[in-house]
Amino acid sequence: MIERRIDHVTRKRVAEMSPEEMRLALLVSAKTGLPNRRAFDESPASPFVAMSDVNGLKALNENFSYSAGDILIRRFAEVLTSVSLDAYHNHGDEFLCKGESFQELNLKLTQAQQLLREQPFAVCGLDSRITTIEGADFCFGIGIDLNEAEASLKRQKELLKELQK
Repeated sequence: MIERRIDHVTRKRVAEMSPEEMRLALLVSAKTGLPNRRAFDESPASPFVAMSDVNGLKALNENFSYSAGDILIRRFAEVLTSVSLDAYHNHGDEFLCKGESFQELNLKLTQAQQLLREQPFAVCGLDSRITTIEGADFCFGIGIDLNEAEASLKRQKELLKELQK
């Protein structure tokens, strides 16, 4: 990554941005195109929120490459929006969603899980070979606030670890 203080091209582009372009740049994840955590915080509150995180991203990055992990993160973002979730990219492989009810979030996230599991995607391995990954999975937690959703997500991850033993 280029040091921002000496990246004159980017500094010039940012200086020429309109206030609306600047606001958009501050509220959208460059990696996924989804609204980011700041946009989540600034948007109207909802009765329920969900936190989700991709399973096995570390192994995918180690076995293939970080670009393979980025492909999966972008794919996950597409799946979340395809089931009409109000989704936000928090950071890394963590996403946030807002919903009007527990049932709505649970249904849509379950649909997203099924889609992500069933849809293969291609990645370029460390050996520069293209490999098809048969699908991916994620865990999610739902709550009335982020603390509750995060605690629920943690329980889901622990259950998954127990099942994998």
